[in-house]
Amino acid sequence: MMTLPNKELLRPDEVAQHFGVSRSTIYLWIDHGLLVAEKYQRIIRITRESVENFRLEKKLHPLD
Repeated sequence: MMTLPNKELLRPDEVAQHFGVSRSTIYLWIDHGLLVAEKYQRIIRITRESVENFRLEKKLHPLD
């Protein structure tokens, strides 16, 4: 997992690199409400807070 750039709004390709998935996966996660994104004209940016929350919520827990 790559580290995120130190900025509040991230490009989909930056988030994809962070999670090791494709950009199309990131767009699906946005469409399903798993990531919060903002759209300015045709430019999509994902909030850093959304990425961090998603990572923490989806973290696997050890089996009991």
